[in-house]
Amino acid sequence: MTLPVPPSTEIILRNSIATVRDVLLPAVGDDEWAKFNAGLLEGALQYALESLSEDRAGSHRQHLAEALGGLADRVKTEGDASLQLALEIESPFEAASAVLIWVQNNPGTLADDLQQVLHAELFAQLDEELKAAMPIMGAFQRGMRGDL
Repeated sequence: MTLPVPPSTEIILRNSIATVRDVLLPAVGDDEWAKFNAGLLEGALQYALESLSEDRAGSHRQHLAEALGGLADRVKTEGDASLQLALEIESPFEAASAVLIWVQNNPGTLADDLQQVLHAELFAQLDEELKAAMPIMGAFQRGMRGDL
């Protein structure tokens, strides 16, 4: 039998979370390993559900591209050919990596300034990802403490 209208991904994830929490976790009894893994599964499903509401990867890519774009004029006037080529890389993440490698190999004021701009953006993105990962990290912590 097929459904006339397939359920949305959100509905599937919400039902999966409820199944893990309300059916699987109570059914595993005293098996600590099964409880731990069911808790991780619930956390992973919650992480996936919360990831549906926002395209963080697209946002991160856009913000990093903007940060790199803000560096372009200075790189053109003060940077060498290899640094200028790094900014031409299509992927903002690959371009930022190439710039940060250049920074490590070319100490100085320009390198310090480039590093400061890119680190600020990348650390902000990392903070956002850590915050988004709290459901699965929390599940892991609860499992390690035995709070199943």
